[in-house]
Amino acid sequence: MSLLVGLLAAAAVAVAAERFSPRPPRLRPVPKATRRNSSVRRLLLPTAVVVAALTIGPLGAAASVIVVVVRRRLGTIRSMRHTQSSIAAAFPDFVDVLVLTITAGCTTTQAIDIVGDVVPEVLQAAIRSVAHRTRLGGRFADAIADLQVEPPMGLGPIAQPLADALALADRYGTPLAPVLDRLAEEARNQRRRNAEAAARQLPVRLAFPLVGCTLPSFVLLTVVPLMAGTFSSLHGLTP
Repeated sequence: MSLLVGLLAAAAVAVAAERFSPRPPRLRPVPKATRRNSSVRRLLLPTAVVVAALTIGPLGAAASVIVVVVRRRLGTIRSMRHTQSSIAAAFPDFVDVLVLTITAGCTTTQAIDIVGDVVPEVLQAAIRSVAHRTRLGGRFADAIADLQVEPPMGLGPIAQPLADALALADRYGTPLAPVLDRLAEEARNQRRRNAEAAARQLPVRLAFPLVGCTLPSFVLLTVVPLMAGTFSSLHGLTP
């Protein structure tokens, strides 16, 4: 009875974790093959829990569920951080291209529509969403505010100054070129600061390989032969 209760509890936890795990919204229709593969992946976790419960018991099944859920959550966090860092690295180029397009004589709506095809891929979904909303008749000042939402629907807080400047220019006709030049300069400075911060973190990241790999090999190749030779010499001196 306890095995059955543990099995049912573990399966319920697994299904709940799979059902309510956060998933990013999709901008495009999902192909049937992708949906089929996703359905198969949803069945893998409950099946693994059932097998674990039958082989190693309810506690082992519960532990496996916890490990899988924690691993999935950590993977989601790692993916979000990677996306944010990619957006921060590509954002200055987007602002530069936008400034170049507007100074060439395009309106803000035309500029957003043009740069959506030439910016890095990590920015394209959010920019094309703004362009699509304006093509459907939405006001540009309202559509550009979508850039401030979290990825993948937007670019996150990094786009707030740009979105505010473009919205003010659309609503009140404020001069846009000086503001965009300043935003581009700030974005480039922020990218340089991020690169410097990553460079400062490099010694910390190299500490584990240094201590875990280089130092033991140094001890084995230098200290151990020296000590072995010393001990052998002392052994030869003994009567």
